[in-house]
Amino acid sequence: MEESVSNRRKRPFWVWVISIFFLISVGWTFSSFYLVLSGAVPLNPEQEEYFTNLSAFDYTSTLGLGVLNLLGAVSLFLLHRAAFYFFAFAFGVNVLLTIWHAVAKGWLAVVGGPGLVGMVLGLGILFAVCVYSWRLLQSGILR
Repeated sequence: MEESVSNRRKRPFWVWVISIFFLISVGWTFSSFYLVLSGAVPLNPEQEEYFTNLSAFDYTSTLGLGVLNLLGAVSLFLLHRAAFYFFAFAFGVNVLLTIWHAVAKGWLAVVGGPGLVGMVLGLGILFAVCVYSWRLLQSGILR
């Protein structure tokens, strides 16, 4: 019995914080999309046009990013090495999709300055999580 207890790895504080943050964030994103698509949230004309012009690819990629972040959060909580790969892939896809939506979909006109700041902040957090999970991977905490 002592061996099984000594083989358990203690989760660092930031693993808890990041996992909880991403679980809440993914839930918030999915809830927000549901509220917008159900008509529960009023939209201005630019926002209505933006959401009307979104394709199945756009919705699928948003769902996919949420799933990647969720898998990253769960993997990080379980201290699995896959956490870094999920978060890194989500970061890369997120950057590419943000550029795509800004150039091709008129995303900047819809979100404005505060939305852009929020997106940059979100990408910064995701990048920091990638760096942190990489360090955990390199130190052997993630297996």
